[in-house]
Amino acid sequence: MSNKTNRKVQYLAGVCAAFSFTFTGATLAWSSPAIPKFKSGEANVVITDTQTSWVVSLHSAGALLGCYFGQVLNERAGRRRTFLGSAVPGLLGATLLLNTTMPELMYVARFMMGLATGIIAVVTMIYVTEISDKEIRGALGMTVQVMNNLGSLTVYSVGPFVSYKTLNCIILIIPVCYVLLCLWIPESPYYHLKDGRIEAAKKEFMRLKGNQEESLLEEQMNVMRAHVRESMENKTTLRELLTNMRYRKAVYIVTGLKLLQYMTGILVIQSYLEPIFRQSNFVSGPIASIVYGFVQLGAGIGATFLSRWFGRRILLSISCLGVSIAMTLVGLYFFLQDTIQVSVETSRAISWMPLVGILGFNVLYAVGVGNLPYVLQAELFPVNVKGVASSTATMLACILSFLVTKCYQQMKDACGHYMVFWSFAFIGYVGVFFIYFFVPETKGKTLEEVTTNIQEQRPEEQALNTEKIEKA
Repeated sequence: MSNKTNRKVQYLAGVCAAFSFTFTGATLAWSSPAIPKFKSGEANVVITDTQTSWVVSLHSAGALLGCYFGQVLNERAGRRRTFLGSAVPGLLGATLLLNTTMPELMYVARFMMGLATGIIAVVTMIYVTEISDKEIRGALGMTVQVMNNLGSLTVYSVGPFVSYKTLNCIILIIPVCYVLLCLWIPESPYYHLKDGRIEAAKKEFMRLKGNQEESLLEEQMNVMRAHVRESMENKTTLRELLTNMRYRKAVYIVTGLKLLQYMTGILVIQSYLEPIFRQSNFVSGPIASIVYGFVQLGAGIGATFLSRWFGRRILLSISCLGVSIAMTLVGLYFFLQDTIQVSVETSRAISWMPLVGILGFNVLYAVGVGNLPYVLQAELFPVNVKGVASSTATMLACILSFLVTKCYQQMKDACGHYMVFWSFAFIGYVGVFFIYFFVPETKGKTLEEVTTNIQEQRPEEQALNTEKIEKA
């Protein structure tokens, strides 16, 4: 039987798990069509700009708490049950948003939906990387971004043309869909091995691998068992993660990648896309949002194929440099428009710059910076700290998301629109050097090989290993 047939369950389970990210994409994009409905009075919501910024940013605050619950559920209940449990706060928040016009209750609703997305963010990449073979791990991991983009596209393309109530109904339906898809997925063998359930792990492992030779499956299973057993001999606390020299390099790398992922402007663009385009006369805000959504989805799909052909480092480098150039272009438009105050004719001549810049950002972000940090954070840490590491990384992402979305309006008012985008560009330019000097290549390596190569050892451990090699 071919490898493709053998990996059928891996592909299906990975795609179904990744589908949960449609809720993340949809809830992040929700504010883009919702804010114009607030301003026009269509939503029957009396809300100020300051209150609107809280509605947008409290989603990230909820995700911060969701990361903690995601870590606990991931370790105690398992990956599969965590997917199912994440839908509960998502459904509650979406239901509340559908039935309220009070800004204070909207705060609670957005916080609850953020709680769900925080849980999803912790468990999804852990699950996808653990169930997939090394040959397809990168491509399957990239489907997370595709599903995130699918959720955004749904809101961008439908949201501006339906009522506020219908928009919220769409948000409500998504958690129901991903729960139904995740009912059948296998549990990760690593979760069972971590707790010593060998037979349960073997059963799920064989289900994921399909009809392969029993001797080969047994050999692969023994490697996993040895790796998990060795990893679980160490502590799994946050303090251990941050202070143990073994994980220091991985912590630095993931922290840097998270800064690039969330400080180069993605959440500002997703949350304020339609209002940004309304400041340009080149194309209407709703149409630009739809074009953005389709380009984003196509770029995410294309990125899954690129990850099969190119390594993580080259994709991240190209992505980071392209994102920076795109943000520089958008910033230049607002600098000429707002600060230099060019003539009407010149303004019309350069009105294409925001659309081209943001669409370029969209494509190049999807190629690497948008999703590969999720893949790497799940690859670089061993199973004993993977849950707490993923949770901590996602918490950092939530803090950055909250700061960016909350401070965007204030920074724009104080420094000008152009300075916001040029700040994003500067971070991206610095990131190119960070990727070149610090980020390792993990393509084509097993999880065991990746974590072994990335872990730093104390001098005494290195001397002991050297002595063993010499004796051998």
